[in-house]
Amino acid sequence: MAKIYFINAQGKKVMVEVSEEIAKQYRESLREEWRNDAYEKYYSKSLEGIIEAGRDFEDDKTDTEEVFDLQEKKRERAALIDKLNAVLPYLTDLQRQTIHKLFVLNMSQAEIAKEEGVLRCTIKERVDGIFVKLKKLIEKK
Repeated sequence: MAKIYFINAQGKKVMVEVSEEIAKQYRESLREEWRNDAYEKYYSKSLEGIIEAGRDFEDDKTDTEEVFDLQEKKRERAALIDKLNAVLPYLTDLQRQTIHKLFVLNMSQAEIAKEEGVLRCTIKERVDGIFVKLKKLIEKK
């Protein structure tokens, strides 16, 4: 006699004594089920897996040209950010601090002026000067 284990309808593990022949057939059916699951997993893709991989099915309502335009804009933006990171070291410490406060800390020009104890127009002129300098530096790159 051999023992086989399985999960019953209530989810409990149950042991049953059966003949050697039945135990052999049961184990072979489990192996076959395992092989089929492994084959299915290897050769099949779930919809969730496809979407997680960054692929999706075309939607009739989606404008393909719009999708390509969006991708091109993302590439252009990434290239501009790379150029911006390359020229930031050419700014003075004060200019870099101002850019940090504006774009990282999301402070307004008025908040920066109040913090530094200067007029808001002083900060505006500084920011305008920074933008002009960055534009020139980026055009050179």
